[in-house]
Amino acid sequence: MRTATLLALLALGFLAACTTTGARFGSSGLVTAQAPLPSGYLLSTQPRMQAMAHWDHLAATVADNCAKAIEHFHPDAGLRVFVAPAGNTSFAKTFREALITRLVDYGVPVSFAPEGAVVLETDLEWVTHRRALAKTASGSRRAVEPGFTQSKDAQGRYQSVPVVQEESGYFDTGAADSEIQVTSSLIHEGAYLYRDSSIFYVDRADWAEYRHQAPQGEVDLKRFSLVNR
Repeated sequence: MRTATLLALLALGFLAACTTTGARFGSSGLVTAQAPLPSGYLLSTQPRMQAMAHWDHLAATVADNCAKAIEHFHPDAGLRVFVAPAGNTSFAKTFREALITRLVDYGVPVSFAPEGAVVLETDLEWVTHRRALAKTASGSRRAVEPGFTQSKDAQGRYQSVPVVQEESGYFDTGAADSEIQVTSSLIHEGAYLYRDSSIFYVDRADWAEYRHQAPQGEVDLKRFSLVNR
């Protein structure tokens, strides 16, 4: 008798657990939350910069689009482009030289001075992440489908909440923890003719190629004072 009662209680507990899970993820009734549920993004890729050839590839893309922008906005103006220096890092110097070379390849005159020329500027932002991956022991978890918003069907009933397997850890093992955003801006007479912001993974070991470093050794400081006469 006691065994039968215990089995009945366990069965009721199991059904209650299933009902709770179903109400949370698979119920056809309205499901609400006090804050948006975190979800992943659809699986995608992002290039990693690891060689000077990658810098040249970006420079070729930017130069090609700059040539098209000048041809589109000022086809008969005979404009020249001045590629502004972007710093003394290995990337800044090499990328500038690659831009000049590629602009010439696409038939764009390159000026030695900014006066009277279209200016092509480059800016770089470095970001390092501390990734906090939500996952189970198997490396994945059940999560609401990315971008899902619950609505009613043609019969006026709320749709069930779709659940997908979100991989976390398996696909992220090769993802670098550092990224750069390279922004190139073609500016003429106070307006943008072209602008590109591209994001790449980079290895933290290569940070010195992109980030400006403080000067080494002693730095001479000069003091100035204003005197009214």
